[in-house]
Amino acid sequence: MQKSPVRKYQVVEEAEIDLVLQCRDSREFYERYLTAFPDTKKGLDSISKIWKRRSEFAKKRPLTLPAADAVTKSAHGIATLIAEQTKIMGVISALTKENLEVNRQILATLTQQNHILSGHSEHTVREPPKESSHHAPAVLHPMREIASEVQTPILVGS
Repeated sequence: MQKSPVRKYQVVEEAEIDLVLQCRDSREFYERYLTAFPDTKKGLDSISKIWKRRSEFAKKRPLTLPAADAVTKSAHGIATLIAEQTKIMGVISALTKENLEVNRQILATLTQQNHILSGHSEHTVREPPKESSHHAPAVLHPMREIASEVQTPILVGS
């Protein structure tokens, strides 16, 4: 008994290869295949075999025009995303500057209240920075002056 030779792959037309290379997923391919070839006698199994050979078709015939179109679309998309990211970063920067200014005012007010409550009114009282100035001097080490005045005796153990 001799087996009749069975074809390994079915014959695929150029239009089918073009269609399979244009589609992104199998569902899209099935839908577009049935609309593009309404009078086909191929069943769902045959159509799925064409989809499974997609990588083979792509290797044999690289897609030039749609790939260039996809690159320009992706470049435009990236430019749009960068523009939106820049706008968001600008908003974050403005909010951070405003938050920093409020924190400086709070720190100056707390320092002033600390001097009043501790009874060290002879020290110069720092006023909170004006809202119009952008570069308010930061209060560096506000407790250093108070700590240097209090002297504790040094005890040497025997």
